[in-house]
Amino acid sequence: MFNKEKYQDIIAEIPSNIKIVGVTKAKSPEEIKRAIDSGIKIIGENYIQEAKQKYEELKNLLKEKKIEFHLIGHLQSNKVKDAAEIFDCIQTIDSKKIAHKINESSKNIGKIMKVMIQVNLGEKQKSGIKPEELSSLIQEIRKLKNLELSGIMAIPEEGDEKSFELLKELKNKFNLNELSLGMSQDYKLAILKGSTMIRLGTILFGERSY
Repeated sequence: MFNKEKYQDIIAEIPSNIKIVGVTKAKSPEEIKRAIDSGIKIIGENYIQEAKQKYEELKNLLKEKKIEFHLIGHLQSNKVKDAAEIFDCIQTIDSKKIAHKINESSKNIGKIMKVMIQVNLGEKQKSGIKPEELSSLIQEIRKLKNLELSGIMAIPEEGDEKSFELLKELKNKFNLNELSLGMSQDYKLAILKGSTMIRLGTILFGERSY
């Protein structure tokens, strides 16, 4: 169940410019509605099929309350069309191929899709590109008329200050607006190290079943 009191405590202790993504993997539409009623402005989902089912029930509320719906999980090529239709931002672009597919699907429905690039600093079993590949992918995305590049996201090891600092350097080097970094266990450190967007699941919604 969404913890409104904990959310209010977090809001009170972090800078007002920090965006909070409520991570709702394995959470019901009813719990998402409670989060929205409590003030959450961005909802993050990991899996397309699960997100699609929730979106069908929530789309009117999302539009009415001007809630952003973000994909924060890996995007497979065969799911791009669905992703373009339901999400306001895709945080996990990790190849030129995926960027072009999202651009084409967005173009087909007359949409400008906000996107972020997922950077991987050597974390095993995680998606994302290497830092040295970032410049080339940024240049490619900026050529695509139906994509709007807002920043980078990453899932480094918990509390890895060196990685946090490198990610901030990359954000600044390429003049990007957003750094989506930090989760329930290390969001305070992430903010200190330059994050502009934190992704909170467990601390707000409790433990997940998967």
